[in-house]
Amino acid sequence: MASVADRPGTSPEMEAARRESHYALRRRTLDRMRSRSTDLDAAPMRIDPAVYTSADYAERERRAIFHGMPIVAGLTRDIPEPGDMMLFDVLGPSILLVRSKAGTVNAFLNMCPHRGAKVVTDCSRRTRMTCRFHAWTFDLEGKLIGQPGKEGFEGVDKAELGLLPVPVAERYGLIFVRLTPRGEPIDVDAHLGDFAGEIAHLELGKADPIRRSEIPCEANWKYALDTYGESYHFASLHPETIGQLAYSNIMIYDNYGLHARLAFPRAEFMDYQERDEAEWPHTDYGGLYMLFPNMIINVNSIPGVGQFYGISRVFPGETVDRSRTLLSTYQPAHSGAEVDVAKWAEMHDFIQRVVTEEDYSVSRDGQDNLRWAPEGFATVLGRNEIALQHWHRNLNAIMQGRN
Repeated sequence: MASVADRPGTSPEMEAARRESHYALRRRTLDRMRSRSTDLDAAPMRIDPAVYTSADYAERERRAIFHGMPIVAGLTRDIPEPGDMMLFDVLGPSILLVRSKAGTVNAFLNMCPHRGAKVVTDCSRRTRMTCRFHAWTFDLEGKLIGQPGKEGFEGVDKAELGLLPVPVAERYGLIFVRLTPRGEPIDVDAHLGDFAGEIAHLELGKADPIRRSEIPCEANWKYALDTYGESYHFASLHPETIGQLAYSNIMIYDNYGLHARLAFPRAEFMDYQERDEAEWPHTDYGGLYMLFPNMIINVNSIPGVGQFYGISRVFPGETVDRSRTLLSTYQPAHSGAEVDVAKWAEMHDFIQRVVTEEDYSVSRDGQDNLRWAPEGFATVLGRNEIALQHWHRNLNAIMQGRN
């Protein structure tokens, strides 16, 4: 089979689907801009602060959400060639992902079956993996193929001493894992439902990683994630940054069960709001894709350059009041080859600065306040914070065993 690194150009079929989807989104967004209105939920919603502050709730949540559900570990071109590998250890257990000789992705606990040491600490491309403790060696399928002093292990079936697999699935350019060793296979289409079509036309499998970083946050992971799902705060919290690029408190919301897609009006849309649609200039804005439980894909544009994918994955930290965000920026295949890749890196740095200095500073202060919230206090999500309301309802249903 051809290597996934042989990055083919964008598919005409996917290009047409992407354009149709994004133009429909812009059409609806312009209608909201003209009327100065936003998509609304039925009523405000109250949130018990314990979902952000209770250590017991956080532990139950970690088991139900982050150990029980498919979680995105990376994108296809994070490990494009056979022998490429990456570590995914932000949730506790170190997970090793490797691309096999056949081009598929395997995932294992990064734990040597001999004494439990990490097998891989350096993710260079290779055809075999050797534990530095006693040099036990494994192939890309996790099979034990080298065992110095094997006479010392007579009576132990060598076939039982391979790396312990965890469920993994690659689809639509996304690599999902579930942290339960030898667990049930991951059905990506069942997990995404109708959202799969919207994800498919992004052609994430052809997007090249440009820059990645980690952002610590002194707040519960949900408080950090909540900052992504509404535009109500743009004018007040981001007056010199995001507030210059997008309108505040106007949002389009599409519900896809667990997942959602949002659109925040771009300021430049107003320049041609009264023109016929046939005269609209091309736009690379595609909205915000929210993959439950913790992933945000910002399908946006670099002015005068082209589209970028800004991906944020928000994870719980070691304590209930800490979280970690893995921020990655990708260049879509359809952005073309004759472009300055440094522009994508600059956009990454801009987003990291805004998130760190603006969004997460508020998250930190709010988290500290909620720790001292008086009995009976509850935060309130407005009707205009519809995406957050639906996200929290989904979380509540899972935590109560209704999903």
